[in-house]
Amino acid sequence: MRVIIVGGGIAGLTMANALEKAGIDFVMLEARARFDPQVGASIGLGPGAMRIFDQLGAAEAILDYTAPVRVSKVHRKNGNLIMPPSPAFQLVQAR
Repeated sequence: MRVIIVGGGIAGLTMANALEKAGIDFVMLEARARFDPQVGASIGLGPGAMRIFDQLGAAEAILDYTAPVRVSKVHRKNGNLIMPPSPAFQLVQAR
């Protein structure tokens, strides 16, 4: 059996890691030339994703190399504030 993974984003790379650990043959298909292009985007990992990374043995390493979001606020393109600073991420961190 060979698994085909379409897309080298966070979900595809996580699946590849899990399959590799399980000794299952796979091929990953990705439209970009690189799996890790520096395009200026960030990745938000919520409680559900971190549970999976914990099961894969990667959660501690992720926590060691990242910083939690403490407060967020949202602005329009013109700079006007849409959502005032919110400490909601502190509530999610415990999960």
